[in-house]
Amino acid sequence: MIPFVNLSAQYKAYKEEIDAAIFSVLESGSLIGGPAVQNFEKLLCESTGARNAISCASGTSALTLALAALGLEPGDEVIVPDFTFVATADAVTLLGGIPRFADIGDDFLISPASVEERISSKTVGIIAVDLFGQCANYKALQAIAQKHGLWILEDAAQSIGATQNGKCAGNLSTIAATSFYPTKPFGAYGDAGAVLTLDDTLAAKVRRFASHGRNAEDLYQTIGTNSRLDAIQAAILNVKHAHFADELLQRQKNAETYNALFCAIPGFHIPKISDGNTSIYAQYAVTCSDREEILLKLSQADIPTRIYYNSPLSAEPCFARLEKTAEDARSNVNAYRLSKEVFCLPVDAFTDVQALAEKIKNALLP
Repeated sequence: MIPFVNLSAQYKAYKEEIDAAIFSVLESGSLIGGPAVQNFEKLLCESTGARNAISCASGTSALTLALAALGLEPGDEVIVPDFTFVATADAVTLLGGIPRFADIGDDFLISPASVEERISSKTVGIIAVDLFGQCANYKALQAIAQKHGLWILEDAAQSIGATQNGKCAGNLSTIAATSFYPTKPFGAYGDAGAVLTLDDTLAAKVRRFASHGRNAEDLYQTIGTNSRLDAIQAAILNVKHAHFADELLQRQKNAETYNALFCAIPGFHIPKISDGNTSIYAQYAVTCSDREEILLKLSQADIPTRIYYNSPLSAEPCFARLEKTAEDARSNVNAYRLSKEVFCLPVDAFTDVQALAEKIKNALLP
């Protein structure tokens, strides 16, 4: 079976560089922090335009650290998209906040109109998720945030490398969180994440909270947690960064191959890339009304697929206890519809998408 993300082929391509980077860390003895981590954070700043990059243990941890730095308190409401990975709303809830679920557009991105409908006297911020590789509508969201005195947290877990009107993902709001989970376009070989911000004060809060609340005087000023990127993961990411631009070009070529294929087959809708956006195609997401029948045909042809996401967050049991969840869900028509229509296909730089497209064509056309 063809792997959905061909990490083995990627490792073989960079094996000598990656092995050398790992052994260099082991020989240095600097397993937590040290030059590899410092270099990685510098690369993140240079590639995104953020002034501060604070690496951490995971994308979920990055969201939690960012929310803590923003001052989220129990009972505060934060508007999140109803169609995304659970971590976005989890992080809010873990700090005692209340996620309010907004609908999405046909581009899978949070709907500014739905966001405005969710604002209440308890609302403090918005988490905009850059889903499937392209950025949310920050111009519209910033206008809403300024009107109501809210902050915006950019969830860039699927968008590092993408741009919006020439500006890089991870630098489109006051603060951003991202993930380097292995299957991301820019992924480590284990869990890893980072917080990005131009705001030095927020950056200091993130660093303090990530180190048990310890300040520059070595005093534990606040309650915090332990969230660090280990040096081996940083070393791997440093190697991958050198190849990242080439991989993104191949991902975009692969997406063009799929676009041509599905535009020629009735009943399918290809990813909608909004004006001003470039996409890194973290996933290639296609929609159709008869998804189960299509997935069966593709499975029988040994074509790998994934469903992201099988249900909106407001349908998950963990959020059902929240007072406003059912009310939010009733008007999130697109989130519920698309969760039953979308599926994703392999798009990474080490998958032969030309050959895969031919197999898909044979499986779906008479």
